Amino acid sequence: MAGANLITLSNILKEYYMGPVVEQLNKEVLLLSRLESRSEDLVGKRAYVPLSATRTGGIGARAENDTLPAAGNLSYDKAVYDLKYLYGKAAVTGPSMAKTKSEAGSFLQSLKSELDGLRVDLRKDLARQVYGDGTGIVAGVAAVGAVDAVVSGITPPAGGQVITLDVSSTGGNILYDGKEAIDKGQLYPGMVIDIKLTTTSNTDATNGANLVIDSVDSSVPAIVVVPTGAITGGTAANYAIVRSGVNVYASTETPSASNPGSYALSDEVDGLRRIVSSNALGGITPTGSYAWWAAQAITPEANANGSGARPLAFDDIQKGLNKVRTAGGTPTAMITSLGVHREFYNLFTNMITYNDRDQSGLDYGAGFRTLTYNGMPVVADIDAPYGSMYILDESTLKVFSDQDFHFLDADGQTLRQAGDKDAFEAVMVRYMNMGATRRNNQVVIEDIAVDGALDLGY
Repeated sequence: MAGANLITLSNILKEYYMGPVVEQLNKEVLLLSRLESRSEDLVGKRAYVPLSATRTGGIGARAENDTLPAAGNLSYDKAVYDLKYLYGKAAVTGPSMAKTKSEAGSFLQSLKSELDGLRVDLRKDLARQVYGDGTGIVAGVAAVGAVDAVVSGITPPAGGQVITLDVSSTGGNILYDGKEAIDKGQLYPGMVIDIKLTTTSNTDATNGANLVIDSVDSSVPAIVVVPTGAITGGTAANYAIVRSGVNVYASTETPSASNPGSYALSDEVDGLRRIVSSNALGGITPTGSYAWWAAQAITPEANANGSGARPLAFDDIQKGLNKVRTAGGTPTAMITSLGVHREFYNLFTNMITYNDRDQSGLDYGAGFRTLTYNGMPVVADIDAPYGSMYILDESTLKVFSDQDFHFLDADGQTLRQAGDKDAFEAVMVRYMNMGATRRNNQVVIEDIAVDGALDLGY
């Protein structure tokens, strides 16, 4: 029997894995599974979305035979979204190929664990990005221990340092909370990270590049790394942890060969925490005459407790729904964390009917199940930001993408030799970003307490 070669293996690899991997990714990332993906707005590697900025002024009641209102006009603007380039790579060595060369099916089995692992990691990282704020930051840093120093009972290996992560809060939870990142699996042993200085564009702390996480501790929370020298430069309060190789900018910058363009803060996707906020998006800063471009936020009105977080209340939810409707939107979904979802159930315990079987079509892929409130699904997602509930009009949230995840195979081969090594690799890629055609019809309720304290996510 003739041995398999790269061409036959590449073809089988694509046919066998392309559909299942993409299908599972789409189902497992809840927010992406619900939003419309569109490519018609793409020009080159950017998406351009025309916006109606103001209403006409040529309207008014008049007396009989009076002068008619002067003609007015609408004004327009555009939001611009740079596509981001997302990659995943799996590899297999030459010897492992040789051991199964007589049967392509056996070779596929040798790649199965790598590709399944790649799918899981792509899903976790993609979910983090689509719920993130586009800065690329996974966690903030509170302090960096000295080399070999024991910190909070954590003893690093020889040459290692303990990095204590930021969990500070103002009015509840904050983005980049270190405990949240560890609990969600966004920081894990073996992950390769960079420590960036948030005050200077795309600058690593000294000895802060290509660090491999040795261990994590959610209770502190902290991670342990073994750098090639002491991590120094600037102050720890200005350190941020990102995936290795991700470019991060201190502010939106002019296009050049070294960064994505004037509308990006990092190489990562502009996620929900950027879209449903008052931050700049699509090249438009929502201040002054552009205030209409901001989403709406509600801080619960109940008395604050010691943590700064506040209990969820029915009035806050109804206020959010009213804000969406007042802005001319139609709320279609409420998305929140597991912990806030429990708080929601506690509010309506006497009003909810639980069914053992799904009877309304609200059974989502990858195990997502939900109940309804005011005709909308209230969905709990493991990857949703802690301490927040999003009330969304999904018709104006968009995923810009030229195509789904696919193998990088412009040369006709799914598998190719990895440089000058006796190894072969397959690369998956997707060019995409998220954005909105409207934002003032989106609402977030922030700083929600769970069990009377900060949201622990469950």
